[in-house]
Amino acid sequence: MRNIKKILIEQKTGKKYFVKDLDDNFHTSAGIISKKDLVKNGIVQSSKKKSFFCFEPTFIDFWENLRKGPQIVQQKDIGLILAKTGVNKNSVVVDAGGGSGSLCLSLANICKKITVYEVNKGHFDILEKNVKEFGAKNITLKHQNIYNGIDEKNVDILTLDLPEPWQVLDHAEKALKVGSFMVVYLPNLTQVKMFLDTAQRTSITVLETIEILERQWKIEDRIMRPEHEMLGHTAFLVFCRKF
Repeated sequence: MRNIKKILIEQKTGKKYFVKDLDDNFHTSAGIISKKDLVKNGIVQSSKKKSFFCFEPTFIDFWENLRKGPQIVQQKDIGLILAKTGVNKNSVVVDAGGGSGSLCLSLANICKKITVYEVNKGHFDILEKNVKEFGAKNITLKHQNIYNGIDEKNVDILTLDLPEPWQVLDHAEKALKVGSFMVVYLPNLTQVKMFLDTAQRTSITVLETIEILERQWKIEDRIMRPEHEMLGHTAFLVFCRKF
């Protein structure tokens, strides 16, 4: 998160700003924040007397500021992947179909090291820039097609966001430790069925297939109801384990 030095949130509107240079004044639509105030944590005022919350960034602030290219893995799905696989500071992870890096960076924020395969040049370029700006030292990027093989061994967690993940099953058997996890991210059930049928012929055991739907609620005075819009289907998550 080296590129983001401070976060500013306008108190009245909730508008968020990402400050990348503390050596100069920061301009917003609600006035200028002086560089002497940018070094503070707390409430600061702009030249137009507007109040801002000023604080140091956390991982989620960087995540929200990622360069976007391909469709990203959403937080609702990432959260379940982290919880179900038990990823920790000792985990060795391989991620294929890195896209913009929303999943791999979330994993890298926790795990020991992660290798990311991305075959699409446009996606790889975006991923490379996001990883560089994040400043992580535990991420290795490979502009390779994982369908051709996995270089890593003794892998704890393998995540796949690919159109034909069944092509990786033979390679996964060789790369994964016994008892390790594999998670497949698939948008449609036809892909899920094809993967499940193929997995039956391997040492990869499918544990469950899950879809997460996210609905926010409006709670204001006496109004307590679900919001009209919700984040519905993004993908099916197929959780597997090698035995």
